[in-house]
Amino acid sequence: MGNKIVRSSLNKPRKSNQLNTCLSPEQIELVQSSWQLIQSDLPELGLIIFIRFFETEPNMKSLFPKIVQMNQDNKLECNIDRDMLQKHAVTVLEGLGAAVESLDDSQFLNGVLIAIGQTHVQREVKPQMLKKLWPSLHYGLQQVLKEHYTKQVSEAWKKVFEYICAYMKLGMEHPDLDADNHADILRIS
Repeated sequence: MGNKIVRSSLNKPRKSNQLNTCLSPEQIELVQSSWQLIQSDLPELGLIIFIRFFETEPNMKSLFPKIVQMNQDNKLECNIDRDMLQKHAVTVLEGLGAAVESLDDSQFLNGVLIAIGQTHVQREVKPQMLKKLWPSLHYGLQQVLKEHYTKQVSEAWKKVFEYICAYMKLGMEHPDLDADNHADILRIS
């Protein structure tokens, strides 16, 4: 991974100003450029993130019954299906990649994030659980991006993650909201 993050001098048009209130064009470029460096390593990155997540947040394992088989007391895992974990992790990261690629279109991105939040309600994920993934994502990005994971890149990714969590939370709190027609209803501060 000897690629470099290159800042583009082109300012891409924004279809909505909501994301612009959270991220500067330079931060969007940093996230998108760093994503280009890691998108070929999604299986590795995904395993790093989710294994770290299970290590630091062991109580979250129960949300993954097809991946983590628990013992009779539901306290310790008997087995982690690494293949299934990797498939799930790649799916999550592909969704993250779609979000990263849509950072220039807040309205579309917001609708997708709301819909993802709505699907997580069915899996018994609570809004307060979303932010628990950041330390593991941060760790995984550090491991894969290495010297390219600068303070500025980290700060930009954290803002993207917080933005993603805010809109997923709206979807979780409003499971009947039409995710495609939310522009006039939702305002994130």
